[in-house]
Parts: sequence; C-alpha cells; structure tokens
Amino acid sequence: MKENDVDNPDRWVEDLLTDRVPGTEWQPDVARAFAQFQQKVREGRSRGRTWLWAMAAILATSVSLAAFPVTRVFAERCVSACVTESSRVRQLFAGASGAASKNVFAEPGYRMIAPDFTLSDATGRVVTLSDFRGKVVLLNFWATWCVPCSAEVPLLVEFQQEYRDRGFEVLGVSLDEGGWKSVKPYIDARHVNYPVMIGNGDIARAYGGLESVPMTLIIDKSGRIAATHVGLCRKDEYEADIRAVLNE
Repeated sequence: MKENDVDNPDRWVEDLLTDRVPGTEWQPDVARAFAQFQQKVREGRSRGRTWLWAMAAILATSVSLAAFPVTRVFAERCVSACVTESSRVRQLFAGASGAASKNVFAEPGYRMIAPDFTLSDATGRVVTLSDFRGKVVLLNFWATWCVPCSAEVPLLVEFQQEYRDRGFEVLGVSLDEGGWKSVKPYIDARHVNYPVMIGNGDIARAYGGLESVPMTLIIDKSGRIAATHVGLCRKDEYEADIRAVLNE
C-alpha cells in the first residue's frame, strides 16, 4: 500500500482487485478445458481397468484355490512358509543372545542340544540324530513344493560330497504330506547323496512348529545347535558356518 492510499483504503482495494481480475476482453478457452477434462476421464478409466483386471485375477485365483483344496494348502504354505520367518523358530534357536536374524550363529556357551529323533530314510534304514555325535551335521527341513528348498538341494549335495571325509553329514527331513510318493521320485531325479527322511508331527513340535521352510541347522560334534538358517541362503553363508564348526 502506498502512502497516499492510507487515507483512501477503498480505492486501494479496488486497484488491487483490478490487477487480479481479467479484463473484459478475456474469454474462457472452452475447447482446451474440455480436452483436459477428457484426458482426466481417460486416465481415470485406465486406472479403473487396471484395478478391474487385478480384482479379476485375485478372484480367479481364489476360485481355483477353493476348487482344489490340495493346491490351496500348498499355495498357502509356499506363501506363508517359504517366504516368512517363524518367530517361534527364531526364539527357539536364537539362544540366550536373543538374536533374531536370518542367519543365527551361537557361540559354544550358548548352544542348546538339538532335539533327538528317529526316522526311516528312503531305503528303509533307521536314522537317529544322536547317532551322529562326533560329526558335524547339517539338518535341513524342506519340501518338494518349496521353490527355495529346491534351489538349495544342489548345494547340499555338493556339501555332502566335499566335507563328508572331514566328519560331516547332511540329513534332510521332508515335510511333504504326500510322503514317499512325492519325495522318492524327487530325490532320485536329483541324485541326492545324503539321507532323506519324512518328518512327522512330533519332530515338527520338537523343532518349534517348523512354520518356515527351508530351515537348516548346523549341529556341532556335541549335538548342539551351532547355527540356524531360515529361508534361502547363499553358499558362502553355509560354508562359513560349516567350516567354523568343523574347525572347533
């Protein structure tokens, strides 16, 4: 506001509004406004179609899973078990340190005894975990329908071949509901060179519910859990723990 406008505030307001209101020669650009409106409508329809397709896909998946109960069970397990980590498993094997990472390594003073079990392998031979005392054991809980589990099988075959002469043994426990009908062809096709057993409810409860697969334990020569891996792990992560426990 200028000094000469102090005594005439109405004139100052009028001049201010005049600067901000278009003159009489201004006319709205109706065509441009309508074109912008049409563009917004098309964008809205595109987003609407995207959501429609997404909802249709979800509905189709839900219907197919409802129609095939076995598929639904496997799908639920792959989503919730293959991907997520079980808090109960982590709490069980984290030890006194309270660690809750994907790869948990426990120092000797904080290790707990691995729950013992007796199961039969694919040849019918009885396998008892405690019989492997004096060796380092890699205990792998897995399933044929679990994609990360399948990715780890070649690594376990390689570890069994490379470290067996150093007092090392790989043991696999399958959680397949189909039993040997599903597991036997699977391990034969992949030339699995280590004992594989079929798990049961008792072993699942003993190991914290086994809500996540793959779950792999490195058990030291005294039968205590030295390391826990939940989910898909790299080869170097496994080998670091295997070598560390073998060298103890």
